[in-house]
Amino acid sequence: MFLRAQMLLTIGLVSVIFALVVPAQAAEDVLTLEAFLQIPTLNSPVVSPDGSLVAWRETRRDLEADQYITRLWLGEVKTLTTRQLSFIDGGTGSLAWRPDGALSFIRTHDDHAQVWINPLDGSEPRPVTDLPAGVSAYWWSPDGTMLAVLAEPGDIDEKEDTDAEEETDPADEDRADWTVFDRLEQPSEYHQLWVVEVGHDGPVENSEPRQLTSQPWYPSHAAWSPDGTTLAVTYNARFSSLVDEDQQIALIDVATGDTETITPADRHSSLAAFSPDGKHLAYFTDQDEEYRAYLNLKDIVVRQVKSGETTVVTLDNQLTLGGYGSTPGQAPIWAANSRDLYVRGARETNLDVYRVDTLKPTVTPVTDLEGSSVSMSYAGGTLAYIETALDKPGTLFVGEPGSQMQALASTNSAVADYDLQPAKLLRLPGHEGGFVDGFLFLPPGTDENDKLPAVVEMHGGPFSRYGNAWTTRYPWQVLSRNGFAVLIVNPRGGTGYGAEFQRGVYRNFGTDDYLDIMAAVDAMIDRGTFDADRLGFTGYSYGGLMTDVVVSRTDRFKAAVSIAGIWNYVSAMGQNNPQLFIDSYQQAWDHDLQRMWEHSPASRANQITTPTLIMHGQDDEPVDPRQSIEMFSYLQLNGVPSRLVLYPGEGHGINKPSHMIDYETRELEWFRHFLLGDKNARGADEPLPVEQ
Repeated sequence: MFLRAQMLLTIGLVSVIFALVVPAQAAEDVLTLEAFLQIPTLNSPVVSPDGSLVAWRETRRDLEADQYITRLWLGEVKTLTTRQLSFIDGGTGSLAWRPDGALSFIRTHDDHAQVWINPLDGSEPRPVTDLPAGVSAYWWSPDGTMLAVLAEPGDIDEKEDTDAEEETDPADEDRADWTVFDRLEQPSEYHQLWVVEVGHDGPVENSEPRQLTSQPWYPSHAAWSPDGTTLAVTYNARFSSLVDEDQQIALIDVATGDTETITPADRHSSLAAFSPDGKHLAYFTDQDEEYRAYLNLKDIVVRQVKSGETTVVTLDNQLTLGGYGSTPGQAPIWAANSRDLYVRGARETNLDVYRVDTLKPTVTPVTDLEGSSVSMSYAGGTLAYIETALDKPGTLFVGEPGSQMQALASTNSAVADYDLQPAKLLRLPGHEGGFVDGFLFLPPGTDENDKLPAVVEMHGGPFSRYGNAWTTRYPWQVLSRNGFAVLIVNPRGGTGYGAEFQRGVYRNFGTDDYLDIMAAVDAMIDRGTFDADRLGFTGYSYGGLMTDVVVSRTDRFKAAVSIAGIWNYVSAMGQNNPQLFIDSYQQAWDHDLQRMWEHSPASRANQITTPTLIMHGQDDEPVDPRQSIEMFSYLQLNGVPSRLVLYPGEGHGINKPSHMIDYETRELEWFRHFLLGDKNARGADEPLPVEQ
């Protein structure tokens, strides 16, 4: 039965944050950038073991305090009553339930993140772990007396002390701050899996944590067997932030530490879950051994614990299982009958909850949402999910699968005064008979025949996609309120459209997907919606890469904004991001090196004329900021109006509230200056090209 329920440093001698120039809010119903960034959202729902309670987080940005505010909430499924559990501004995350019904979470206090519990009996929350450097993730044992945690590795590999004096090189002291690498991976930097004994009300005195894994392993997820004797661990035997997709699953005996890897090395496998009866283990694995993780759809495999026999229970599946990206974000969840699994799956622009019958086997939709299920939990017969849409921040629904779902909490009232309209889903022609799905945002009071200035935006990934889901980052609604038609697009290479579509950019970044987008833009011009003389383009991450591609291949766009983009595929391979190219080209460091250069926007640097704003996090690892610095250097040398902004302390996501309002203000003003001719909006100083 279907259920319908409704990323600061400006180049120069010093780092400064410039005084923001933002249009004053004239009325309550004016959606400004400040207002957009402070809209609260719901996230991370977790259902109690008996299904009677749901806990979740409500998060918003405080621009004045320049921080994120998170509050914990609790709701009763039967009565739909809710109450606020936390009132401090400190960050809390990783919600889970101790088997006895106490709510647990990670809280950072005195710069250390520990596991805390709230017994929900009126007593104060308290920490139950006390690891010196804190923890980054945790999983409760079935009896609630132990935690499996991810934490900094200990000195378990050190030799025992001896009476003999150790000879040392006198020069070692002088080289203490040198950096010496023997290989890409630096496994000593990564957290390992520990088992920690915990008491009912706090840490157990005189109990020493035990480290179960060590380098070069990098574990990322663990699941307890129902009898508490075994952990099913997702790990990477050669993990780094550079090469991170060779994931496998191992079974670890909790008492002895004995380990058995149970998945093949030629396929990405992850996120295991034991059935309640302990007889089966479910996990995700790549469908096709001929392609690496980013290019693969995922199947769910069920392994019989006793015999080791495995069965694929999602045969012929073309859904993007486990979320909307090419690698799953949440483990499948078993029902009490040890037969059914619940999982989220993306199909085109939809993201719904699905039930997998492991015996038949079949995959059946549980929801048929107008928006998208951005997070989900299931326990004790109760399903909870948060549904959002491009015009709705989100509602938390609860109920029994197959019954009428009930709204428990919502933040949609935060946008009620803005009269946001649903974006229009369009299927537009792509390159050579292909298609491009996109969502169109129109300025209030306009229609599709008004020949409007337009901004086109490409998603990240590329193995991702845009769906009908609220965004806390991209201010499309604000751009449209400033007079722009905004089109966000899903060209080939994205997820949600099956394996062939997802592999549409294999060995071809910025080629056919670029042509797809141009065909869609042509269609919007032909429809009379876009003014061909007032077009802008933007994107983040792979969307930044695509922005760099667009300005290097055509001069039809009058302004562009590239955020955290890749300019030179070859140098990017040798900086911080080989994984994307390892998966997406054939031996990117050898066989396809010339091909990658030819696809790179850098190879066409002399052709760029489009005024381009470039922004990047200064500590970005997946995409090194030198990519944006290199692009800016070429544009300046060639006399192209351009500006580079680097944000200190930011990684691949520019997340600090003051940085977000800065980069979004710069983007808005860039487009207002170059597309609307607004001289009061900031453009770029005239460059000084190097003469012939």
